Amino acid sequence: MNIGKMGFGVYKITDEEKMYKALDTALNVGYKLIDTATYYKNEEFIGKFLRNYRNKDEIVVTTKVWPSDMSYDDTLRSFENSYKLLDGKLDILLLHWPHPDKFIDGYRALERLKNEKVVKEIGVSNFKIHHLERLLSECSIVPYLNQVELHPKFSQPELRDYNKSKGILTEAWMPIAKAQYLDDPVLLDIAKRYNKSSSQIILNWHIQKGIYPIPKSETPSRIIENFESQNFKLSSADILKIDLLNTDIRFSADPDNFPYDKK
Repeated sequence: MNIGKMGFGVYKITDEEKMYKALDTALNVGYKLIDTATYYKNEEFIGKFLRNYRNKDEIVVTTKVWPSDMSYDDTLRSFENSYKLLDGKLDILLLHWPHPDKFIDGYRALERLKNEKVVKEIGVSNFKIHHLERLLSECSIVPYLNQVELHPKFSQPELRDYNKSKGILTEAWMPIAKAQYLDDPVLLDIAKRYNKSSSQIILNWHIQKGIYPIPKSETPSRIIENFESQNFKLSSADILKIDLLNTDIRFSADPDNFPYDKK
């Protein structure tokens, strides 16, 4: 399964016309993976677009099961609904957040779907090391990937090392931190020397570190700019400078304090 070095995120794209334009741009420029979720409420738009897409078999589609739907039976029902909305194009299925009372049952349902070859791969999102340790002790299939908040100021080196030790791909959502620090002097200096944007520097850092970023955008020029961040290589000295930006402070929700009863 070819997912390339960077995926395309569609969070908050809830307008059908904007979705079609974004997907057309992303797939034409070379993205191989589309990342969505039941929570995003846009699976149907993706399914409609891919229904007539000429190279549908070359694209990988990921979606996620929301915590409130994470009992064994509800996970299977969530899959069935997503499968229909995506017009039968569902390659990777993830648990969206580690509901403490449900994620084992939910993952066992994912294992069934994987064993029955209904999906190609299964995985998790927002799992910390202790969640993964429990999952690996109680379930059979190692997650294909763990999709987490990750960017230079919250780079999660311990989690990345743990994922790597278990053969789990680290996938980064919010890889440029919603553009909250693109004006950082370190990034601006590096960007100037490479004649790139700060966001391209950050995305290239992800790739050089073996992280799989899934930047989101509905702006065609930004979608192309993000993809082109693969077309150069940062020096080891510049990678180290970016490494040193880490503060270990999350910009989003902590999985241990997530509102798991939220619908």
